[in-house]
Amino acid sequence: MAEKTSKQVSVDEALEHVVADIGGLPRDGQIQMANAVATAMETSEHLLVQAGTGTGKSLGYLVPAILRAGTGVKPDGTNRTVIATATIALQRQLIEHDLPAAVESLKDHTDHKVSFAVLKGRHNYVCLDKFNRGGVDDNDGEDQLFEASTSALAKQARKVRQWVEITSTGDRDDYENDLDGRLWRSMSVSGRECVGASKCAWGEDCFAEKARNTAHASDIVVTNHALLAIDILENLPILPDHDTVIVDEAHELVDRTTNALAGSIDVATMGRATGMARKFIQPSTHDRMMEAADDLGLALESYDREGTTTRIEGFEGQLLKALTGVRDIYKVAQAEMTTSAQDEADVAASKQRAKAGVKDVFDTAAELLSADEHSVTWIDVSRTAVIHHAPLSVAGFLSDALFGECTTVLTSATLAVAGSMESTAKSMGLKEGEWQGLDVGSPFDYSKQGILYCAAHLPAPTSGGIPEEALDELADLIEAAGGRTLSLFSSWRGVERAEEYLKVRFRDRADRPLIVAKRGDPVSELVRRFKVTPESSLLGTVSLWQGIDVPGNTCTLVTIDRIPFPRPDDPVMAARSARVDAAGGSGFRSVSLPRAALLLAQGVGRLIRSTEDRGVVAVLDSRLATSGYGGTLRKSLPDLWWTTDKDAVVSALARLDESE
Repeated sequence: MAEKTSKQVSVDEALEHVVADIGGLPRDGQIQMANAVATAMETSEHLLVQAGTGTGKSLGYLVPAILRAGTGVKPDGTNRTVIATATIALQRQLIEHDLPAAVESLKDHTDHKVSFAVLKGRHNYVCLDKFNRGGVDDNDGEDQLFEASTSALAKQARKVRQWVEITSTGDRDDYENDLDGRLWRSMSVSGRECVGASKCAWGEDCFAEKARNTAHASDIVVTNHALLAIDILENLPILPDHDTVIVDEAHELVDRTTNALAGSIDVATMGRATGMARKFIQPSTHDRMMEAADDLGLALESYDREGTTTRIEGFEGQLLKALTGVRDIYKVAQAEMTTSAQDEADVAASKQRAKAGVKDVFDTAAELLSADEHSVTWIDVSRTAVIHHAPLSVAGFLSDALFGECTTVLTSATLAVAGSMESTAKSMGLKEGEWQGLDVGSPFDYSKQGILYCAAHLPAPTSGGIPEEALDELADLIEAAGGRTLSLFSSWRGVERAEEYLKVRFRDRADRPLIVAKRGDPVSELVRRFKVTPESSLLGTVSLWQGIDVPGNTCTLVTIDRIPFPRPDDPVMAARSARVDAAGGSGFRSVSLPRAALLLAQGVGRLIRSTEDRGVVAVLDSRLATSGYGGTLRKSLPDLWWTTDKDAVVSALARLDESE
């Protein structure tokens, strides 16, 4: 950092000042983290920081970022910091609470008051052009949603229209009522679909452009992992110039980047693209696009085999011919959709959206046909047949496009596997000697606050799902805890079986209500209901394993149905594991086990959220106690008191219930 002036303070002093203003004192781990982040910014060395629950890691990186920005931004803007998160909840926490409080607290200790903003992908904002034209692109699948009607969707549309008239952001996340995905798609566009502010009739009022302009003028920009990946992938100026990236929830970075680099095609997507392009292309081209969709549909249907996914290693026969046909005719369509300076604003916008749809299909078909040993391709027939591709690894991409361009700080409560961050760093593309690792621990006394119980007497889970004996055990534990349970499952099938079983077990017990997550349910609403009904049990899958914060006596028991190894039919993880095996290593040890360890640690971390919390984490998978790799998994978890004694656990839960 720059030499300290009369206004400036050290990192320690600044952190103490901010935390005191909020109410409290900095924790040792928080101070250690803040100084390490400041040093990384000075030395341009990449840093991995594991900061356990309760550390206050957001201030641990915000304070040095604010101090650095406040020393005087360079003319080229390279003092700017980008913060990328995985969840909306953390974005809101940073923008609405942590950043305002920290910036206000430090305003007298920096050369200028540091500015900050949030920036999301363009599809997160209302497109005024599409909204004001009623989403009327030909055959885009979302026609007439704003027409007068008594349907629930039309009523929702009228509420959204009223909101658009008064909102200052146009940000989907600022709309507090229910919002159907079809409705949102009818009033938003992707970056490729946007005609550009200078060509748009509503360009001066564009919500996305306003957010972008604000971000480009700010010292600190908060975004998400996906937009960060797209920014560095497409080499477009989506994010402003910066020389530091802080990745929070960094255990999610590989998956989010993989998703951003992946692509897929199905007949429905092709149909929408063809319909939107129809009036801008030759009739014969339109007909050939329709034929190409039919051919691909027939080719994909031939893969409707046992199971829901089929790995593809090289194209041949009908599928090769169909994909080649898609690529070639969509290339012709792109060439025909020329933009003219004489196009009216509405025509230009409609044409741009159509071109984007056509280009997406063309790009994906071309990428599929050029796939090599560095990518994985599969067909999913679980609902409608879809062909997908994804990179086998994103390590090289992140190494070049992220770590090779700017200083990066990666932080999470779970980065270490069995005490080492090596496997996490390697999966992200960081080589030995390129990074420093730091584990600042947690202020919680896990061994005194909680118990880690493994039901070692239960049969190991099988592909058939959760055993009946495990459901009996789950009900016994919920009964002992007086409800107050967060039950985490590795699949929707597990949630459904547990719901069915527990409804029978507690059918005459009004004091044992169940809150069961369904596909698409907003997590915030589930957690709200859980908090206001302490005797309830909340059952859910992936979305509840991480990011859920329920301190206090509402949650004294967390149950986990099985060790969260990747599903055998997960094509990307299976391909990554197979590649390690083929090279003479162990795909299980190098890919599956680290993945399971980090997710298991996230699930276990839902229990102790404050220094006053007490409770039990119960793993209903005997392999945690009986397998050779169980020790590796346990070393990756918070240091809870370990036991396989069910009677002791039931007694402890009963005592906690009685004390409430």
